[in-house]
Amino acid sequence: MTDFIGSPAAIAAQKNIRDRQAQTALTPAWVNAARVMAFLEPDKTGWDAIKQIAAQDRMVGFPLVNADEMRAGIRQNLGPEWDTRAWDALVGDADQVLAACKTVTAAAPLPEDSTVIYHDRPSDVEITEIQTLNAASGVSPYPAYFMRSEAVPVLTVAIKDARHRVVATASATMRYHPDCTLGRYVFAGMVSVTPALRGKGLGKLANALVLRESHRRFNWTHATENVASDNPVSRAMIRSCGLTAGGLVSIAASTTGETLTR
Repeated sequence: MTDFIGSPAAIAAQKNIRDRQAQTALTPAWVNAARVMAFLEPDKTGWDAIKQIAAQDRMVGFPLVNADEMRAGIRQNLGPEWDTRAWDALVGDADQVLAACKTVTAAAPLPEDSTVIYHDRPSDVEITEIQTLNAASGVSPYPAYFMRSEAVPVLTVAIKDARHRVVATASATMRYHPDCTLGRYVFAGMVSVTPALRGKGLGKLANALVLRESHRRFNWTHATENVASDNPVSRAMIRSCGLTAGGLVSIAASTTGETLTR
């Protein structure tokens, strides 16, 4: 198990995010997104605090925003040197997501002798398995404390093969403050599949399973996931679970040159 993961800059940012958790819990516009500190409606809530945090972390996030407007705000308030990579933000309400996920799970039964385990407080061994699979799939893993729901509620699904190895995983987190504009949105993703089994629908199944179980536990009203514009496979997987693009993006502004996912 690794408490914090990545380059020295990424690890420093993750530690800062954890250390701010007490203040984040009291600030509706702030989001502990585990690997990046994110902010909602900065034009309304103020850029001053964002500037201070951006100087410390060198990467900050802005979920579900208009790309052109947010990039202009970042240039004006943080500076032109900030890279502003964007992922398309897909969203679905609970009814459409749950109906689609029911169809997915009915059509894609588990491989023979596989088991499904849901973690909200995984052990060190379980965290290591999931982090390793994330990294092998090109997804920057969550820090261990975050996976243990020590900051916000997090649910991780692990599909294990007959030898009890994790072959697919996905997660869902209620990372938004209950009093903010996204207060009852669940953020899903972290979908990872072992290379030998890709292309068999396991990622779609893991995503559907974690969305269904997280709704049972968290009772969210909407689900959102991010996907790169040049990743049609992941986009199709997310859309199959009932989420659609509405023209908004999630931006990770950075001066480190790092990224969060493929």
